[in-house]
Amino acid sequence: MRKIRIDWKILAAAAALAIWAPARAQDNASADPVIDNGILYVEPLFEYPTAPEELKEFSEKCDWLVENFWSPLDVKNKDAVDQVKLNHAFKVYATAAQYASKDKVNVALDKLMKSIQKNPTLLVQFTKAAEENIYGPRAEVWIDELYVKILRGALSCKKFPQSRRARYEEQLKQLENTLVGGTPAMFEFKRANGDDARYFPMSTPTVIIFGDPDCDDCRMSRLRMEANVAFSKAVADGRLNVLYIIPDPDEGWEKKLEGYPKAWTIGASDTVSEIYDLRDTPDIYLIDADGKIVGKHLGTMAALQQSLQLLN
Repeated sequence: MRKIRIDWKILAAAAALAIWAPARAQDNASADPVIDNGILYVEPLFEYPTAPEELKEFSEKCDWLVENFWSPLDVKNKDAVDQVKLNHAFKVYATAAQYASKDKVNVALDKLMKSIQKNPTLLVQFTKAAEENIYGPRAEVWIDELYVKILRGALSCKKFPQSRRARYEEQLKQLENTLVGGTPAMFEFKRANGDDARYFPMSTPTVIIFGDPDCDDCRMSRLRMEANVAFSKAVADGRLNVLYIIPDPDEGWEKKLEGYPKAWTIGASDTVSEIYDLRDTPDIYLIDADGKIVGKHLGTMAALQQSLQLLN
């Protein structure tokens, strides 16, 4: 699973998430970001709400925060806000959102998006902040369900800029095709022997590895899987399928797959990157016997452990 960099001291102090905004920044007379000793200090966009002291459970504090965090935001102000400050605020919000009740997050976010949709300028900035903090390469945590709701809300607004729609529509399509708990989309690929093939969920648990033979991390991942006796035996016995696919292959890709395990299905696809959410290299998906995605963006060890657990 993709690494999530979390400061556990901050999480333990969820009742005062304003810790994310260093006190030094709040005391600074300048509204501009300040870099001190390699640390970027940002004055908050607004005063971050603090969960009531009577809430003792961590989950209760997170629920309260997702319901109330954006209350101080002036959604009626048509002027652009400071994007850096909004990004910072969203980062704080995401810290609570990943541990809050999904129902609480959904209800609060639906309400928020309805109000922000009336302000196209803020809607664009809010979507950018979401992309930065829960989807993009600099995000500390990926929260697909949350980002999907924000994208749907943004793209449903008729005043959302056309110039920004194409990228967000592509992201939304890829995410909706590959949400955990959903059925993965079918895609076509070419086998190393030249035969055309098609992937669709089957009744056998399947590990799909989207990789590049020239990538060092991909090579290490393959070797670790091959070296795992229990995993290799499950594949050889037909209890587990492994699909290794090169997205957007270069000419001569077939030779690069020579020597890969014969029990694996190997090939390449020049269309799968348009269909699937591929943000890691390698990017590993796990599909269960019911044809549902139970894991995505998995690390090698997590893929090994979780795939073997499906067989028990």
